[in-house]
Amino acid sequence: MDDLWEKGEVFRLLKGSPGTQYQEATDTERKIIRDWIRLLLQKTAARIDFVKSDGTVRQMLCTLDHDQIPVSTAKTIKSPAPTTIAETLAPANPRKPPSDETLRVYDLDKREWRSFRFDRLQNITVDVNFAAK
Repeated sequence: MDDLWEKGEVFRLLKGSPGTQYQEATDTERKIIRDWIRLLLQKTAARIDFVKSDGTVRQMLCTLDHDQIPVSTAKTIKSPAPTTIAETLAPANPRKPPSDETLRVYDLDKREWRSFRFDRLQNITVDVNFAAK
């Protein structure tokens, strides 16, 4: 399943076609992008478009804002409570070590924790509201 996306990436690279902003970035720029996305999601919800491992495109309304995440979701996480920021942002799957290439977020539509890969990110949409609360 993952082969379809991987093959497409190989063809893109062989043709010399440009990739996404993240794919074309330097390591320093990639860290800045990852940090910016994490900070954004800690403050608000965003619609993320990304390519799933099976090659299909998925839209996900997600957040890392504690005010928007139900307290009850802590019971659904089977691994021990994270002790570092890297563990907090890593996928909840205990078989996979934490990675800088993925981000674990709360999917507001499915009401579950999900992850996406930064190199498969296509679009981020955020509604900005300037009205006073």
